[in-house]
Amino acid sequence: MPDLKELATRVFLETLRAIEPGSKIKEKLRIDADMLSVGGEHIPLTQYREVVLIGMGKASMKMGAAVESLLGDRVERGILVTNHRFNIDVRSEVVVAGHPLPDAESLRAGERIIELVRSCDDDSLIIFLISGGGSSLVELPWSREISLEDLRTTNQILISCGASIHAINVVRKTLSKIKGGRLGYLARKAKRVGLYVSDVNPGDIRSIASNPLLSEASAGEAFFDVMDKYKLIDRLPDSVVRTIGQEDLFRFAGEGDAAENSFLTVLLMDNSDALQAAAEVASKQGFHVEVDYDLIEGAYESVADESIKRLLNLRSRAGRPVCMISGGEVSCPVRANGVGGRNQEFVLYSALRLAHLGTGETVVVLSCGTDGIDGNSTAAGAVADGNLTVRAAQLGEDASRYISANDSYTFFKKVGGLVVTGPTGNNVRDVRILMAQ
Repeated sequence: MPDLKELATRVFLETLRAIEPGSKIKEKLRIDADMLSVGGEHIPLTQYREVVLIGMGKASMKMGAAVESLLGDRVERGILVTNHRFNIDVRSEVVVAGHPLPDAESLRAGERIIELVRSCDDDSLIIFLISGGGSSLVELPWSREISLEDLRTTNQILISCGASIHAINVVRKTLSKIKGGRLGYLARKAKRVGLYVSDVNPGDIRSIASNPLLSEASAGEAFFDVMDKYKLIDRLPDSVVRTIGQEDLFRFAGEGDAAENSFLTVLLMDNSDALQAAAEVASKQGFHVEVDYDLIEGAYESVADESIKRLLNLRSRAGRPVCMISGGEVSCPVRANGVGGRNQEFVLYSALRLAHLGTGETVVVLSCGTDGIDGNSTAAGAVADGNLTVRAAQLGEDASRYISANDSYTFFKKVGGLVVTGPTGNNVRDVRILMAQ
């Protein structure tokens, strides 16, 4: 059998090709004469003076290009906010903004988008393209007192405290003029369609990009639960703490919005699509495949331990080469200033566990982000077998030291195992592929 590391990497790369956002747009949207069919609804385009395109997230350029191709010159105005300027021709304005921390372009994008939706009326059809990464790419703080520096500091604290994405978004929504349905409420006069590529748990559409569109209940109690659990209040900038004291902060604009039923939402793709695609690719390579949909969140060490345990049990039962696939996003608290991300640290920890078990080259672990970016590194993730840390030790490299330093990227760069794709223009969370023979 070919090298398992190469096979796992091939499965991941073919999975990326199978979940291209443009192809999902073409599957879910149809034009027949002047009738747009989407999400089971038929929208007569002749009823609208203009079609306006607003995209925010890592997949917005590819989604926007596909919608523009479908609707042609019916798209009068548009803005697409992304983290990477792909070589794709679009008519809409493109803003490249900051991720994982907002930057000045994120604030400019927030202002431009609010200006755009406020100019729309009941003869406007707004098609929103929402994907992961939108939380930092488009932003306006609730209070003008919160500077960009304070906003970045707050976001850095949130993403490094070990909280789940849901908990992080509770705080982000509350402190924003865009999130928590506030943008959708500003656009309530127009016909609104939301197309989503999800980077959150199944069924949790209101967490994608911190929910800019759909109304939701006040998050006051949940907000303070997050503050207490992760001991955040004493770490946040003074301007943010003062803003938390404003009573109207905790009522999301649009709460109980009577116009909610005019908002058509369509989920184009989520992590389960990536896992299913990976399973199909691995099956064609001759593996007995199981997908563990329950291993989606948790401390990366516990998820790794459980994943390896299940893989070895599967191998003993199947009596043939096996592949176990899971996804989601594990938590990986940042304790030091190294380079890497949750996927690379997951793989490095797993490699140490495999070395302890003495699996050698018969077991491999791959974990990568479908956005092509893992933490503060240039890699999508990494792949390793049970011999990797043993070989590294012979070269004087102690893998556990790199874990303590959150420096997994540097380790893999020295000894091999990085998976580098560059930004993919997509984002449906992570894919983990474990193989054994």
